[in-house]
Amino acid sequence: MDQANQFKKWSLSFSGCDGGDIGSQDSPSTWVSGIEWGGGHSPESLIGHMSDVEMDPPSGYAGWENNLAYIFNWQVMKLLSAISGRKVEEYKEYAEEIQPFTKGSSGFFKMNLYPIAFKDTSEKRWERDFSTITGFDSKQGYVDWCRRYRLPMIRSWSEAYRPKLIICLGKSYIEDYAKAFACDVGAFEKLRIDDRDLSWQINEFGSLVAVVPFMVNSNGLVKNASIQKFGEKMSELM
Repeated sequence: MDQANQFKKWSLSFSGCDGGDIGSQDSPSTWVSGIEWGGGHSPESLIGHMSDVEMDPPSGYAGWENNLAYIFNWQVMKLLSAISGRKVEEYKEYAEEIQPFTKGSSGFFKMNLYPIAFKDTSEKRWERDFSTITGFDSKQGYVDWCRRYRLPMIRSWSEAYRPKLIICLGKSYIEDYAKAFACDVGAFEKLRIDDRDLSWQINEFGSLVAVVPFMVNSNGLVKNASIQKFGEKMSELM
């Protein structure tokens, strides 16, 4: 199989997912979805990942400490802590006790819409590093392909496992989240909380889909008091 076809096969698997407990219809989990992994792939690391096609949901982090190792993760711990009825300031204790997204723990699954991690948006970097590997001349070609094929695959996971809650991080990607998680993009309800938007709806499979601002930039959902309110509201909506 050539690299481009291998890339497509890999992209339609659970690539880009940190994993955990994906749940079931009888025991539904909470899913957290970002856009893509942080850090950025090199051509070599992408090829290495492509050799391991994740046809089964990955089992998650080896240790709970990963949930405190990166700002993205610890912000998510704050939100999950608030949803559970705790204070965001207890997020470290929550991470150690509940151990979301960790091998052997239950109730939480972590994923991304897109499988490749990018250091930046440079088209020259794409042409130099990724066009031959993926078979796409431009990053937009890759994005369009993922929207056509990968997001419907994620939708099929939503139907099969039916999480009780899907937390989507990054409101500018709401159309992609809608496609991935069986939502009508025009049917989101919007709540304004501390000058930030919480968009939500119940999808066609009965999951609460909540789209929140990205949690690591100054214009996003970063203040503890606001994260607390968002978490409490999501708990009410469930």
